[in-house]
Amino acid sequence: MRLRRVIACLVFSLALTSCRSMAAEPSPLPPEVQRRVATVLLARSIRAYSAMAHAGSNCLVKSGRLQQVQADRALAISLEELGISPAVLLNPLVQQVSPRLQALLLEDCSLDPEREQEALSMIRDDL
Repeated sequence: MRLRRVIACLVFSLALTSCRSMAAEPSPLPPEVQRRVATVLLARSIRAYSAMAHAGSNCLVKSGRLQQVQADRALAISLEELGISPAVLLNPLVQQVSPRLQALLLEDCSLDPEREQEALSMIRDDL
């Protein structure tokens, strides 16, 4: 449950920072373009959440706390509860970033606080 809160905070802070920067500037862009930008930011946030959740799930399997079948089902349920299709886990960007995010997790599968900025940078730059 703690990992889920950490993931949500990371994704929320990334989305909030992006939205603040958009709101701080008067936008000369037409509404259609603004909606497209918002859609792109939302898609990135969904991929970020999914990649981090997948990393946490794999960490729990690797540490022996969950079996792979249990982890896969729990991950699918947690995504579906948020209205995210588990198919997002098949996205090549999510598959590429998830193992790198997993490397930032501690033994208890929580994000190392000293590497939070690294995780945010990875999400911002690679997703």
